[in-house]
Amino acid sequence: MFNPLIENVTELSDDDLMERLNELQKKLGQAASAGMFNSVTQMQGVLAEYQEELSRRHREAIEAGKEKYDELIDIKK
Repeated sequence: MFNPLIENVTELSDDDLMERLNELQKKLGQAASAGMFNSVTQMQGVLAEYQEELSRRHREAIEAGKEKYDELIDIKK
């Protein structure tokens, strides 16, 4: 998902990304409580983009970890 009104999330540090994710989740809850459903829908789209970037980073970290230990783990039967 791409929203042209959102800055490039790939350029954010991990801490900044988490901070923005947490802040947006709080705002989403407040908007839902206030009955601002149009705003909630828009925020859900932005939240999905942030979460996708976080997931992408986690997948990359897992792959990097696998490569690091592939040579150390040798299971032979």
